[in-house]
Amino acid sequence: MRLRVVIAILAGALFIRSDFVAPEDASIPGGECTTAVIAGFATANGRPLLWKNRDVSQPHQEIVYFDDGIYPYVTIANAGDSTQAWGGVNSTGFAVEDANNWNTPDTVAGPEDDGTIIKLALRTCRTVADFQRLLDSTSIAGHTQPAIFGVIDAEGGAAMFETFAHSYIRYDASDPEAAPLGVLVRSNFSYAGSASGRIGVYRHDRSLELIEAAVQGDSLTAKYICRTVARDLRTDENFDPYPLPFEGFQGGLPRGWISTWGATCRRLTVSACVVEGVLPGENPLLSTLWAFPMAVQYGVALPFWVAAEQTPPEVNSDSTGPLCDIGLRIKTIAQHAEGFHDTLDTYILDNGVGGGIHATTFPLEDTIFARTEARLALWRDTTILTRWDMARLSAGLARMAYDSLVNWPGPGDLIASPRAPQNVTAYFVPGAGLRLRWEAVTEDTLGAPITPEAYAILKKDSTDGEWQQEEIVAGTFTEYAIPTAWLPEKRFYCVKAMIEEQSRLR
Repeated sequence: MRLRVVIAILAGALFIRSDFVAPEDASIPGGECTTAVIAGFATANGRPLLWKNRDVSQPHQEIVYFDDGIYPYVTIANAGDSTQAWGGVNSTGFAVEDANNWNTPDTVAGPEDDGTIIKLALRTCRTVADFQRLLDSTSIAGHTQPAIFGVIDAEGGAAMFETFAHSYIRYDASDPEAAPLGVLVRSNFSYAGSASGRIGVYRHDRSLELIEAAVQGDSLTAKYICRTVARDLRTDENFDPYPLPFEGFQGGLPRGWISTWGATCRRLTVSACVVEGVLPGENPLLSTLWAFPMAVQYGVALPFWVAAEQTPPEVNSDSTGPLCDIGLRIKTIAQHAEGFHDTLDTYILDNGVGGGIHATTFPLEDTIFARTEARLALWRDTTILTRWDMARLSAGLARMAYDSLVNWPGPGDLIASPRAPQNVTAYFVPGAGLRLRWEAVTEDTLGAPITPEAYAILKKDSTDGEWQQEEIVAGTFTEYAIPTAWLPEKRFYCVKAMIEEQSRLR
């Protein structure tokens, strides 16, 4: 019998991944966002919501105040770029964002224009009707990047516009046919576009499911979208990583690791925003831009207001926002596997024993929302708003977030895994049989020196099978004799270093 041995190296370096096939989203060059428009009657407090997870390859994000048009506004922007906007609100309470529309071949040649349209809308529009007139104008010359725009205004308007090269289709969140529960969700396909080439179908379905569940429970808030929807990690209906940490195996990944291709929150999710609008008759300057100025899974939502006439330096500096840089640093800790395009270690998010980044960000975010909602309640009861009140609150919360995250991880925040054994090889010794050999592990994934207590030898007989422990050898060993009596034709092996603090394999 001919034996084929496949070596997989676990715990954060190189992995076998023949069983991972990137989904159709992987072929898209960028601009894979997930968005929603929600009518006021569908939310817990009666105020409309506008949400966007921004999935792009530009990691450096800022939250910027502009006063370069008819109306001033605050928006998500690429660091250092004042020519485009990607989701924000202006002084009239008009808010807009977009997702790219990939299931239409109908385009016009030229530089992508969706970010330019968003900026123009924030500068000039007061109502959903104003935005529709803007699209009437831009449709004449044509759209170089067909997009799906979401908009809300201070008069109760809430709609989505699927745009094509020279046309658009409007969907209102108040239309029971288009939005039975007052919710419009889009990812990267238009309902009116081609039935083929639909990108982000599961992101669309999952986000709609989560939002409509909250609507039916009369519990839909900006905080719910930030905490639950924007951070969601499910990738298909057959795989659920919750509760975190994920304690199983997915494909050829080590315990606790998951692929996030197809998830609402993934490697490309560099920022997010939720605009909480106002009730009809309320001061539109109370419209709040809740924004993640950083990789969403590793940061917190912060509030911003146009009336503040500025954004804090933690989210807006010369080249990039300091909070954005912190998020990127933490992201490298959680996604330290080389050779995998879009995976993360869920133990970095929540290690199951009170650590992980969520143990810091979730309580911090609870405090941010509580302080902001208390202040908004006071502001809604007064006819006088001062830019200093809003600027001071926004700046104080941004500084609190920076101080809480700049030195993360601290002692006790993480239980680091040993690095993967390097140069794992299989070789045959005449008269002795088949052996595995590897280099001794001397560091954990955070670079601290370690001495492994043992090495676990894991095996499985198919790419979709469960890893099973075959043997535990002493930490002084760097070789293992494979039992050959009952070997199948093909077997996968992996070697995992273990340290005393780890009572279970990861």
